[in-house]
Amino acid sequence: EILDKVSAQTGVDRTRLEEIVHLDGDVLKVSIPGIRLGRNNADKTRTVAQFLTIVRGFGLDETETSVELVRAEATRLKCYDPANFSAHLGKLNGFIITGAGTSRRIRAKAVGIQAFPALVDSLLDAE
Repeated sequence: EILDKVSAQTGVDRTRLEEIVHLDGDVLKVSIPGIRLGRNNADKTRTVAQFLTIVRGFGLDETETSVELVRAEATRLKCYDPANFSAHLGKLNGFIITGAGTSRRIRAKAVGIQAFPALVDSLLDAE
């Protein structure tokens, strides 16, 4: 049901979404190995942030995604760079970061949502 809602809002086919994200218990996780998420840790971190924010936003009806969730997933995927994490997220196009410290949240703007299908294509078609 989560991926059906994301598909309906973004136009990305549900089967393609299934290749990228999954639920592990009640935690949304990226299925693609970290090495394939981008050229460097900055790109990988931004990719994780985009996926979690869009999928949680549409699939779980959340208005914003906690930066801490992004940090945890980036750590799990071995692309977390503690010294530059905030700077990486700060250069995220099409998204707004609000709050301070551990209460920071990410929200997708229209530009970020419109770019989502191309991001999915770039990850899955690069195989």
